[in-house]
Amino acid sequence: MSNLKNSIFSGLVFGIFMGIFFAISNGIHYAIFIGPLSGLFFGLGIYFFITSKIIKQQTEIANLDEQAIIYADSANHFKNREGVGGKLYLLSNRLQFKSHRFNRQNHELILLMEDIKDVDFYNTMGLIPNGLIIKLHNGQCEKFVVNNRQVWREKIEKFTIK
Repeated sequence: MSNLKNSIFSGLVFGIFMGIFFAISNGIHYAIFIGPLSGLFFGLGIYFFITSKIIKQQTEIANLDEQAIIYADSANHFKNREGVGGKLYLLSNRLQFKSHRFNRQNHELILLMEDIKDVDFYNTMGLIPNGLIIKLHNGQCEKFVVNNRQVWREKIEKFTIK
């Protein structure tokens, strides 16, 4: 359900910006039709992309130690300023991210629970309250964009050693 809600929101924002762009470049009459239409197609495209079987297959983790997956959802991991799309998994002994192959920087990241010092929030672009910062004991920080960041924080903190 959060994927659908986020796709609709993304489509609305995209449609507004496209409407403004088309109003400036082609006139208001053109923008009234093309802005909402482009937002609709953008939102639908995002939704079908993130819920596709290909993305689900590419982001599945090899859970060789057969730990129970406590929580999992789509996420972006910031690596060298790129928001790499994929899926974030919480298991009892680790936090694991696996990207899909439609990124420039495909990777997998494993953070052991014993290495996590703190979980904090940030706002994406300074505005959108969906950022999660994982602070490690070695001083390293990993940034993610997630749905339900409060839920992520609460669940991660249940398994971290302080």
